[in-house]
Amino acid sequence: MNDIIQSITEAENRASEIKAKALERATEISAAAEEKCARIAKECATDCKIMRETAVNNAVKDAEAQYDLAIEKKTAESRAYADALIKKSGPVAAEIAGRIVRGSC
Repeated sequence: MNDIIQSITEAENRASEIKAKALERATEISAAAEEKCARIAKECATDCKIMRETAVNNAVKDAEAQYDLAIEKKTAESRAYADALIKKSGPVAAEIAGRIVRGSC
């Protein structure tokens, strides 16, 4: 009977040791997971910041390119409009100058 009680007691002690080691290991695993989680969160924040800055820089470059293109287009349109007006006003100016020279104003 004592042998059975001693065997049960030893089994309980071993179970307690196994449980203690398992809890210790679980604590280590949990701490490692927390550290890894913090590191990943920091890396993600850094990556997101870089991606955001890249996206903003790309958007600025695209906007500047579109602005420059629009300015070039409108400059060309304005130049063509001015040239057309000058062509139209050339004969009128010549006629006015001719009238002035001829004295028939």
